[in-house]
Amino acid sequence: MSIIDLFIKETQLLLRYARLGLHKLIRTSSWHTSRENMATPCQKQTEKPEATTTPIIVSVEEPITEPAQMQPEIDGELLDKLIRKFKAKQVAREKRQLKFLREKELAERQLNPLTSTQQNNDSKQLEFNFEEIDLEEIDLEEQEAQSTASIPEPVLNQPYQIPPIKLLNLDNIVAEDNLDEMEKNAKIIQDTLDAFFIDADVIGFQSGPRITLYKVGVARGVKVESVARIANDIAMALAAQSIRILAPIPGQDCVGIEVPNAKSDIVRSGALINGENFKKHKGQIPVIIGKNIEGDDIILDLARTPHLLVAGATGSGKSVCLNNILISLLYRFSPEDLRLILVDPKIVELSVYNRLPHLVVPVITDNDLVVLALRWVISEMQRRYEILAKVGARNLESFNNRQLQEPEFDDEGNEIPAKIPFLVVIIDEMADVMLTSRQDVETALARIAQLSRAVGIHCIVATQRPSVNVITGIIKANFPSRIAFQVASQVDSRTIIDGKGAEALLGKGDMLYKPADGIRMQRLQGAFISEEEIRKVVDFCASQSNAELDFNVIKSAKQDDQRLDNDQQSEQELDSDTEELVNAAIEIILNEQKASISYLQRRLKIGYNKAATVVEILEERKIIGPQIGTAQREILIEQH
Repeated sequence: MSIIDLFIKETQLLLRYARLGLHKLIRTSSWHTSRENMATPCQKQTEKPEATTTPIIVSVEEPITEPAQMQPEIDGELLDKLIRKFKAKQVAREKRQLKFLREKELAERQLNPLTSTQQNNDSKQLEFNFEEIDLEEIDLEEQEAQSTASIPEPVLNQPYQIPPIKLLNLDNIVAEDNLDEMEKNAKIIQDTLDAFFIDADVIGFQSGPRITLYKVGVARGVKVESVARIANDIAMALAAQSIRILAPIPGQDCVGIEVPNAKSDIVRSGALINGENFKKHKGQIPVIIGKNIEGDDIILDLARTPHLLVAGATGSGKSVCLNNILISLLYRFSPEDLRLILVDPKIVELSVYNRLPHLVVPVITDNDLVVLALRWVISEMQRRYEILAKVGARNLESFNNRQLQEPEFDDEGNEIPAKIPFLVVIIDEMADVMLTSRQDVETALARIAQLSRAVGIHCIVATQRPSVNVITGIIKANFPSRIAFQVASQVDSRTIIDGKGAEALLGKGDMLYKPADGIRMQRLQGAFISEEEIRKVVDFCASQSNAELDFNVIKSAKQDDQRLDNDQQSEQELDSDTEELVNAAIEIILNEQKASISYLQRRLKIGYNKAATVVEILEERKIIGPQIGTAQREILIEQH
């Protein structure tokens, strides 16, 4: 029995108790002349309550006796008012508790399924006291019940509904174009070029949401770098916060000078999601990013990316960008089509998404669990490849679009699913994760990024500290698509996008997007979404279905990790050649009292890597001490 059926039957039962309580008030001598003619609630079962689907029999233990004194007659209008009052109060109260009851019942079913007898015992019959009725509040209670009932709420166990667009703010805040200001800036740029004797002319300008691009045509024989060299002088003449020189504009025969607008537009995420570009996008996993200088909506297909690196200083718009990506996914996919793994070392950035039904595990805030989660992703990737190989599909798209004639089974007799959902892994702050488990995280991310595209697994990694210790060469090589927000220096900019420019951004969503093909880097103004809008969307999704969390993910990853350690230990024990080299090295060290890598390399006639491995094993076994500066290693054992 679902919670909705339980709610309907409970309401019907309360209505019958209401009639039972009113029986004494409405019975008069004109209606009932004798006990034989008196009707009991059980005899009135033929009167069906509103919206009932199955009759409910209420047993009365004691018969109703005649009152000692005759009660004053109450007309039918008062009776209707009392019934309406009762219904209004009950509906309003139950509406407020309905969401809690849903989650509680489903959680109890998952942890300890109830038997039918327990369910019947848990269905409590509520009593109603008519002495507490205040007839003056009938209209107010009816209005409250009607307003509560008018709000459409998704129902559990029903087909998943995409959140309605009305939950988002759809109105962009567009600043008025100041043509006079643009013409004034164009004249200042021209005067500055003339002052430095550069043969170039301002030939046009293009206004965007945040910046205006001024196009400068350079005469033949004039180097375009000459315009870039006077960038600081142009910025000073314009009194601009910062400018960016494109020498030249990709695909055009002119130089570009990007100048901030005096008043900026605010690009709303709702406007992009409600736009035709997003609705009709043919990509498999479209997500919104922002608008370019021409005012076009930029939609990124995560399936073609296939992995994304996002970096920028605090307050530059990095977290808002991640929120836009997540909200885009929620407006496109149901929990059956998309699963999420969210990593949030800062604890508070992604906590609002903890109730999403799309989550595989709760939002991960412990750095020690990140490596285990990534290893589970690797095992899931391998499982998907085995399934695709079994049915002969090359990628997830062809697997999900195949025509099934009959159920398919793997080698172990397990039924192969008809569809496999996309899996998106988002790590909000990479720096904290790399501090604790750099080598393991780097290796896991590299393997996922190299192999996971065909099976529908995609990673988005973000950091506010884009140093080479965080964004290593291995990570950069496997994350070709990158978004750079405002950073502190050119060094950080080169770390992200392999070039300068991010240090000259304005912050608050101003970004440089470098696609995987690397043909053209675009400057975009990121979309803005408020916390209230995010909460509304998450509440809507969570109200339809509870998160189907898989708590065995971390447990299975720990078991795999332990199994891997045991295998490595066994392999090391079975490597007799290495063991012979170690024993020979021990004899040499005891005889010669020397324990360097180069010395063992010469004496054992082996390569450098092999000698380094032998020295590491000797150090682990406490035979020699660690290397401290340029001093020789201490020998910790004595010859007997």
